[in-house]
Amino acid sequence: MTAVGESTAMGWQPVGLTQHADRACLAAPLDVWWWPERLLPPIAARRQRTDTLLRTLLAPYVGLPPAALRFGRETHGRPFLLHAGAPDFNLSDTAGGAVVAIAAQGRVGVDVECVERALPVARLAARWFAREEAQALQKLDAEPARCAFLRLWTAKEAACKATGSGIFGFLSAWRFEVDATDADPRLASLPADVGADTRWRFHRLDPSGSHTLVVALRDLSDPPRCFVVTG
Repeated sequence: MTAVGESTAMGWQPVGLTQHADRACLAAPLDVWWWPERLLPPIAARRQRTDTLLRTLLAPYVGLPPAALRFGRETHGRPFLLHAGAPDFNLSDTAGGAVVAIAAQGRVGVDVECVERALPVARLAARWFAREEAQALQKLDAEPARCAFLRLWTAKEAACKATGSGIFGFLSAWRFEVDATDADPRLASLPADVGADTRWRFHRLDPSGSHTLVVALRDLSDPPRCFVVTG
């Protein structure tokens, strides 16, 4: 796990949970919180742990105690807060930690993956990606193709989570330039029913040195404030 000093150098501000209410109460269009796995609530059930994490982080934004928060779910299961003026939010977790993106307006989606994850790139790309993306990946050597696949996947899933569509049938409709670097995703085409491409922004972030994540935003162009929970 990356040390706090390294996260700070990458633009992530270390914040203890006793201080996070002060950060949340300072108005900002977009906050991204990285919570290292070693500091996550020691609860066996993933759903219970996720609920605790969301309540802890979201409560100061709504001005209510964590237990008082009320959640609803959209058609495909995307959660939202049942409070007037509440921010939009999205969560993703993987081995090593969890990330929560909180947007004052518009829609937000986030996906995080371990950068060393081994994957059958050709098979997965043929199944889930646009033909142009799969063909571009085939032209790369094995390691650049693996890195580019992960970066495509995180961008696509973050976009699907922002709309609330789920990934099935939609990953290939979101097409991005194939890139094995840590640059922000560059949108090539998008589904017809999600709004003009000018409404969308994508940020790639590195919370730990071992992970890559993408924040997808609709109707919000401000850069994120990034926080790492330190305990």
